[in-house]
Amino acid sequence: MHVPPITEDHFHEFSRFGDSLIPQTRELILSLWNRSSIQSELKDDQTPVSEVDLRCEELVRRRIREAFPLHGIVGEEFGWENRGAEFTWTIDPIDGTQNLINRIPTFGTILGLLHKGQPIMGWIDHPVLGDSLRGGVGMGTFLNASRVVLNDIPESGLTPNDIIATNCPATFARGGHLSALDGVLRFHPHSRIYFDVYSHSLAIRGSLAVMVEYNLKIWDLSATKALVEGAGGTFQELGSEELADGTTSLHAAFGKKRAVAMMTNALLG
Repeated sequence: MHVPPITEDHFHEFSRFGDSLIPQTRELILSLWNRSSIQSELKDDQTPVSEVDLRCEELVRRRIREAFPLHGIVGEEFGWENRGAEFTWTIDPIDGTQNLINRIPTFGTILGLLHKGQPIMGWIDHPVLGDSLRGGVGMGTFLNASRVVLNDIPESGLTPNDIIATNCPATFARGGHLSALDGVLRFHPHSRIYFDVYSHSLAIRGSLAVMVEYNLKIWDLSATKALVEGAGGTFQELGSEELADGTTSLHAAFGKKRAVAMMTNALLG
């Protein structure tokens, strides 16, 4: 079957939808965040899930079904709907649930849009911090109302003012990638470890030269790829692995172009 190309009207329609949905997820999340306690439990993979994750993803799925009944949906908590659709929305309702339940405000909501499997638009919202990124390929990336443009590092390489970042040892340990963590931390003396989508936001807005992530899923990374490329940066896949549950584990470096190229060369040779 012939699939028509994506049009400017598509971009406007999807942008309006995402821009209207993110305030709704933020309102819901903050109403639950302001309670005295947040209910949570450990999933089979020993990662936490909270009532906030579940209710937020339910809201997003309901809104997508109402607006775009033919679109696909894939999310962290409830899996796939309408797999194989031309357009697919990716949902991570709370990225950084461990931070959420421990009252660390850097968690966020991630919403992405794929066209024939390729990320084209994304939203990352930090409800407690009040920061929201939106945009994508060909349309630019915005932090709140301000355009984000990634200025590259010097041709000579990283400086003492440049910061690189990566995820925690527990994330690299899944799949046996602790050697990659060691490689990242030895790459540059000014390195830091983060554990949630806040590090993605820092890379997209240029606060980090490069961010390295291992063992993530499509709903963790699709919005980030669209946003970092929309800001003039780059997203480099470092590999992937098929897991026993049928999902794919993804590895990537993203941020300023030269920093990503240097990191990729250091990790992959």
